[in-house]
Amino acid sequence: MPNVMFHWNKTGWENVLDANIMVHGAAFHNGQLLRGRAFGQAFERVELKPETWTDMLTNCNGFFAIASQKPEATIVAVDRLRSIPVFYGQYAGTVYISDDAEWVRQQVGDWGMDPIAREQFQLSGYVTGSNTLYHNVKQLQAGELLYVSNSFSPNLTHHRWYRFTHNETENHEEAFLLKQLDQSVESSVRRLAEYANGRQIIIPLSGGYDSRLIALMLKRISYENTLTFTYGVSSNNESEYSRKVAEALGLRWYFVEYSSHEWREWWQSEERLAYQRWSSGWVSLPHVQDWLAVRHLKSNDIADADAVFCPGHGAMAILSHLGKVHPIKNKNAVPELIFRSKFGLAPSGIKQHDRAIKRILLMLEDVWVGNEDPYSLFSYFEWCERQSKFLANSVRVYEYFGFDWWLPLWDSDFMSFWMSAPIDIRKGKGWYATYVKNLYASVTADGDLQNATALSPFYIRYTKNHLRRANINIYRWLYKFWKSKKYQTSPINPYCRYSSDFVSKRLMSGYTANGIDAEQFIAAFDFAEDPKTGLR
Repeated sequence: MPNVMFHWNKTGWENVLDANIMVHGAAFHNGQLLRGRAFGQAFERVELKPETWTDMLTNCNGFFAIASQKPEATIVAVDRLRSIPVFYGQYAGTVYISDDAEWVRQQVGDWGMDPIAREQFQLSGYVTGSNTLYHNVKQLQAGELLYVSNSFSPNLTHHRWYRFTHNETENHEEAFLLKQLDQSVESSVRRLAEYANGRQIIIPLSGGYDSRLIALMLKRISYENTLTFTYGVSSNNESEYSRKVAEALGLRWYFVEYSSHEWREWWQSEERLAYQRWSSGWVSLPHVQDWLAVRHLKSNDIADADAVFCPGHGAMAILSHLGKVHPIKNKNAVPELIFRSKFGLAPSGIKQHDRAIKRILLMLEDVWVGNEDPYSLFSYFEWCERQSKFLANSVRVYEYFGFDWWLPLWDSDFMSFWMSAPIDIRKGKGWYATYVKNLYASVTADGDLQNATALSPFYIRYTKNHLRRANINIYRWLYKFWKSKKYQTSPINPYCRYSSDFVSKRLMSGYTANGIDAEQFIAAFDFAEDPKTGLR
């Protein structure tokens, strides 16, 4: 046997076939839903080689992680989104693999944060590539498998079995594309329904189009056991739009009102620190905005114990960022664009900029050679980094309270549609938004409902359209001022967690709410204490 030690901390991992294979999650393979023993048996029949596992994984559509260990080798793989993170490290000839990054950190004796990774985390809210905040603790990336060969000294190799890149379809007819989109959405939601199997499906219904689309499709296929909810301060835009959508679709709707007192009480608790340490994986800024809401649904028996939470995260989230690539004709400009659009949680200088660019180029190395399409390169980064590590990692809050989850808008059919969609409909969400609006109008009397998250004051719209192009400082000041006011009614309201004076100074100096949280996360957890010696 290779000198490999496993440690599975989270509930959901299943030991199948006498511990030869460990599985977490579920997948559809050739149309059949596999989980637990059946999932493990499907991989047991596959030769333990990267190429054969790649073939098998390519035909798996779902959210999972799987590990197999035999005398000749060990393989561990995650799904297309890295929705169930796996970490590893090597020390003194032993490879440590776990879903718990903190356990790996302790095994490899890594007692101090990597300063470059820490800097990147502060600017973006995550750590790129296979890195984590600790130099010797590594992570599997989206669509990747780790192969550990059996030798005197274990040899680790990484294999990307999936890549989200642009491969445009030859058919640009709108009727054809609309049909393809509609079919991909419906098949994705039907798989959600099959996975839930009558259990309560809970949708965090925002004022946007994505969660609305899931609700619409569940209505279309007549899935009855559905609950929608939203949260925040009373009478906020998001909640009002959410309520209107739920009422128009005849779905049960629940609102969880947030208070500053409740936020502060939780933020100052040991439970908050434990949740953040666990959910971050030493990679991602922990998701907190609906933590209080999910706790409320659980403690008040609003959510069934076996409920499946279904947020609207998905592949189309990449579209809203692709418009920024529009003027770029040369791929060499993509790293700079990524830095400007993804590394703005806190102020940065030339040194931070240059170090981040190097990390971005290193991350894009996998698809850089032979790929001249700026859209494809930008999409690849967005998928592999921000979406998988920052947004999709929000499902940890459901796991923390013992709930199940599924992400239909990251279904492989839906991803495949957007990978092949013409670039003209991928730039921005206009075409997709029209599809959702028309679908909504076809089943409700309220066909004019817009996207609540797109609303902003006149002076912000004006400055975005005019002053921003001229790079006038007044735009920056107005934007910071607007954001500081907007946060006061936002679910991620930093004023609820920190002092008002501290937040105001940070916001006006160029931090975002997530930037403040990243700074405070590092301050809370940048400890380097060896438990054996007590030394830092």
